[in-house]
Amino acid sequence: VISIDIIALRTPIFVKVFGSFATLMFVQARGWPYVVTFWGVFDILTLYGKNPFAQHWLFWQEFVGMCNKQNPAADFLHGSFYLRILLSMIFVGVITSLKRLMLATFLGRRSFAHYGPEFETILAKMILVSQVAHLARRIEANVFSPTTMLASGYAYTMTKANFAGLASDSDDFEPSSPPDTRKSVDYNSHASESPASQHGFGESLGKSVYGKKLISSMSRRNMMTSDNSSSKVEMMKLLEEWEEPDLQANAASKVSIKDILQFRQAMSLVSDTYPFTQAFGPASTRAICVESADQIFHLLLSKNPNIEQKLAFETLAELAQDKDGELIHNKVKALVRLFRPDRKGFLTKLDFITSIDQVYRELRLYRANLSNSQQIDESFHGLINILHYFIVILVVLIIMGFNDWNSLLSMTTFFFSFSFMFGPASSKYFEGILLIFVRRPYDIGDKVAISDPETDTSASGSNTWFVEKVTLYATTVRFATTNEVATYSNGSLARLRIINAKRSPKAIVYVYNKFGSDVPFRMIQVFKASVENFVKSRPREWAQLNGFRATRVNLEFNFIEYVIVLTHRELWQNVAPILQSKADLASFCLLQG
Repeated sequence: VISIDIIALRTPIFVKVFGSFATLMFVQARGWPYVVTFWGVFDILTLYGKNPFAQHWLFWQEFVGMCNKQNPAADFLHGSFYLRILLSMIFVGVITSLKRLMLATFLGRRSFAHYGPEFETILAKMILVSQVAHLARRIEANVFSPTTMLASGYAYTMTKANFAGLASDSDDFEPSSPPDTRKSVDYNSHASESPASQHGFGESLGKSVYGKKLISSMSRRNMMTSDNSSSKVEMMKLLEEWEEPDLQANAASKVSIKDILQFRQAMSLVSDTYPFTQAFGPASTRAICVESADQIFHLLLSKNPNIEQKLAFETLAELAQDKDGELIHNKVKALVRLFRPDRKGFLTKLDFITSIDQVYRELRLYRANLSNSQQIDESFHGLINILHYFIVILVVLIIMGFNDWNSLLSMTTFFFSFSFMFGPASSKYFEGILLIFVRRPYDIGDKVAISDPETDTSASGSNTWFVEKVTLYATTVRFATTNEVATYSNGSLARLRIINAKRSPKAIVYVYNKFGSDVPFRMIQVFKASVENFVKSRPREWAQLNGFRATRVNLEFNFIEYVIVLTHRELWQNVAPILQSKADLASFCLLQG
C-alpha cells in the first residue's frame, strides 16, 4: 500500500528514480503479484542461506529457545528446494506484472486510437454547449460584456482549443473566398421588415471581413458567379467529390502512456448528471436534456426577443469574440457547424434543441461503446490469462525440477483425438475473435448491413440492423424496419460484407425524373436551376448538388430519364431525415414538372 498507492501514484519519486515504464509496471503489479515478488526477493536476501540471521532470527539472545540455535533449522533454509520455491515466486510475480503491463499498454493504445479522435470532437461540442449555457445564465443575470465574461472565465475557455471535426466542413462556408465574388448583404434594405426577417448575424459579424464572407457564402443563391475568375472554393464545389485517403496507418503504435492516462482521466471527469456543466442544467436522460435546452433557448432569446421566436446567431456569436472584440474564426465555424442557422442567421427552438440533442445522443452512444469495449477487453484478458497461466505452470514445474514429462505427453494424445471434432468450430471461434478484436467493424448503436460480398448493394441504401450488444463471441442486432432482434456468432460474420452506415461518408441520394422527349432543353435548364435553388434553400438538409444528367433515352415510350445526384447532411445512420428530404425533393420535382 505504501510503496504503490502512496509513493508510486501520489509522488514523483518512482518516476524520477525508475522511469515511467518501471513505475507503470509497479502500479500494474498491485495485488498478489507484488506481494509474491516482494516476499520472494526479501526471503532470498534475508532468510535464505547459512548466515546466522537466516538460520535463527533472534540468534543473539538466549531467552527464547525457539528463535536461536536450540531449535535447529536443518538443511531446509539453504537447500535447493527452498531456493526453487523462492525463484518460482519471483518468476510468477514478475511475469504476471509484465503481462498486465503489456496488456494494459496494448489495450489502452487501441482504445485511444479508436475512440480518442471521436472523444475530442464530442468534447469540443460539449464545451461549446456549456459555453452557450453560461452565456444564457449571464444574460439572465443581466451581466453581459466582454470584460465581465472574460473575468468570470465563461466565454473564452476555448479560444485556443482544437476544433477538429467542427471547423473543417467546407460545405458550410468558404472564409477564404474573395469578397467581390459574393453578393454583399444589405442590412439597410431590411429595415422595414419584421425583426425575424432581418439577418440574424448581427453587426459584429457584418462589420468584419471574415463575417461578411461567412454571411455572403451562406446567403448566396447562385452556384456559378458571373466573374470568370471564380474563387478556389467555388471551383472545389464544381469538381467531383473525393475523399482524402487515410494516411494515419498504425496510429496505435504512436500513442504514448501519457496520452492513455490523460484519456482515462478525461473520461472519468465527464459527469452523468451534468455533462454540459451545471449552468446548462441536468441532462441525465434525454427528456431532461430537452427540458434544460428549452430553458436555455428562452434565456438566450430574451437578449434579442422577436415575434417569430427565432434566436439570432448574433447572440451565439458573442462567444466567438476575444478580449479585443475580434472574431475567433475557428470558433465561428464551430458554432455554425454545431447549430446550423438558416440563410438569414436565425434558429428556431426546434433547430436549437435538435443540435443539443444530437450532442447528447453522441455522448451517450460513445460512453456505451467505450463501456462495451472495456468488456471485450476483459474477455480478451481472460483468454490471455488461460495461455499465460498454462505457460507459467510449465515453467514453474521446470524450476521445481519436475521430470515426469511422459505422463503429461500421454494426456496430450487424449486431447488430440478431440481436435478433429472441434477443429472447424475452433476455427470459426478464432475468426470471430479476430473480427471483433482486430477489425472492429462496428460499435454499439451503429447501423450495419450484412450481405454476401459477391452481391451488389442497392443504390438507394441497404437494409440495416442496429447493433445492440457486442461480445467477443456474439453480436446482438435489431432490424431497423421491424424491430426484430437477432443474434449472430462473430465467426459467421467474419467472411461477410459488413456495411457500417455510421462510419460511411455523408449519404448520396439519387432522384429520378422523366421528361417527354419533346420537352425543350431550355425548359430542362430552368428545371435544373429551380432544383439548385430548392437545395440551397435547405442548408440543414442538403450539403450540395453533385450532378444533374440524363441517364436513359427511351424512344419507344417517348421519354428521357434524368437523375439528380445530391449529398445529404446526414449519414445513412440517420436514414429517416434522408428519406424525408428525398421525398420532399421528389414532390417538388413533380410540381415543377
